[in-house]
Amino acid sequence: MLPAPTENDTRSKIADWLELEALFSPRRTSSKGDLVNAFDIADDARGSRYSHDEYTGEQLDQGILEEPRQALLESVFEELDFREACLGDSYPFSVDARRQIVRTAFDEDSVHAGQVAYSFCLLTTALRERMISGLDAQAETEQEMALLFQVCACLAAGGYFGGAVCSFGFPRETGDAFLPALQAAYRRFGHGDVKPAIEEGHPAATKDGGIDVIAWRDHPDRLPAKLYSLGQCASGRNWKSKPVSSEVGQFHGTWFTTWPSQHYVPALYIPFLIHDEIEEPTYESFSEVRKRTVAFHERKFGVIFDRLRIAHHAAACARRDEVSLSGVDGSARMVEVANWVNRTVQKVLATEDAA
Repeated sequence: MLPAPTENDTRSKIADWLELEALFSPRRTSSKGDLVNAFDIADDARGSRYSHDEYTGEQLDQGILEEPRQALLESVFEELDFREACLGDSYPFSVDARRQIVRTAFDEDSVHAGQVAYSFCLLTTALRERMISGLDAQAETEQEMALLFQVCACLAAGGYFGGAVCSFGFPRETGDAFLPALQAAYRRFGHGDVKPAIEEGHPAATKDGGIDVIAWRDHPDRLPAKLYSLGQCASGRNWKSKPVSSEVGQFHGTWFTTWPSQHYVPALYIPFLIHDEIEEPTYESFSEVRKRTVAFHERKFGVIFDRLRIAHHAAACARRDEVSLSGVDGSARMVEVANWVNRTVQKVLATEDAA
């Protein structure tokens, strides 16, 4: 059973709860009724707030007290509508805002890159937030999540930048040590001379130099002066402390005799939503505050790929032709991500059945 959300949670976090409830429900559906019941459970746990005015002691009108709850329900389904409108068929749920129902809409036997990436990011968020528990070998689960999140991030980069992508974060699928992996990556890139050995005074145990995803888009001449992005994956809540721009000067300056490029696009890949901590605004529309929040984070992190953007661009990448797709690391591993999603859902269901 998922921990009950409260009416103090943000609309985005409550929307996550409804999606998870639909994902784990035998009916593959969640609704306004499920959410109201969850709120009632949370109220009972802390003592009902629907009793009397704490200052006057008078009984309060239930109709008045229900108004904030109704407004919250409407905002949650507005959030779900926003997600569905952004993603189209890459959204693994369908939303009936009029009846306030959410249905799981993907087929576990097929691999739709957008739906798989979204579901993976949703489950990753839930595990990080301890919204679901009981999975065996939690540390191993989190390590596997980090590896598979890089797959999703690489597909998102491939879909957005439209070129090649190197998965450079540690541990690497190839098992290569840092310097050999860096040399291989920039041979693919086509420019930049990597030092032949780690010089004394530089950290010998470097894993990835603070860089997880390297993406670029070649011109037909394959020469320098091209679109080049360096990104970090942050699957935990410490993402606000991980601007890739703080790493790039040291990365280029320490490990190259000739820099691959003077200019680059910084990027950040996160499995949750950029706006998921926004409280309901007092005076302005939620959409305006969301826009301002994203613009604020862009100044520090560059291009931010959150759950919605990862799902959309991963789907776009999967539609590329076979030859160009082969230049995107991880493109053949999306089935592993889908298998992880299915296994995780089944483990959670088995845990609930045994409870």
